Amino acid sequence: MVHGSCLCGGVAFEIDGKLSPIQLCHARRCQKFTGSAFSPELAARRSKLRWLQGEELITVYEAPLLREPPPLRRAFCRVCGSPLPVPLEGTDYVVILAGVLDGDPGARAFRHIFVGEDAAWSRYADDLPRFEERPPAAQRIQPKIEG
Repeated sequence: MVHGSCLCGGVAFEIDGKLSPIQLCHARRCQKFTGSAFSPELAARRSKLRWLQGEELITVYEAPLLREPPPLRRAFCRVCGSPLPVPLEGTDYVVILAGVLDGDPGARAFRHIFVGEDAAWSRYADDLPRFEERPPAAQRIQPKIEG
């Protein structure tokens, strides 16, 4: 069981199942949302997510479509602004930013995406695969999550 919560503690959730590996998204929109060089994204089955408290505090923002569906959606706590799990359109998964998970989720980073939009001040010294933009369709988040 993996638990997560927002900064103010108003929203809490748990995931009863496995999580995907973490992809580090360097897209400009992800930088804007996180205030950081990248967004550490992972996925879980929507059916395995359970809200423990504060679901009424969740606000969802949908950004205008840039290139192709699905649109970028971000959920956050309307009190403290912490990012929260949001359904990934057209799938049975939710996307979660790793920083809102409490404790070690057992998942690790496996790639960088949208590195063509890297912040000028960003540096990383790992040897994970890098994609200039979105990964090819066959390599997008299609987690093979058991249970």
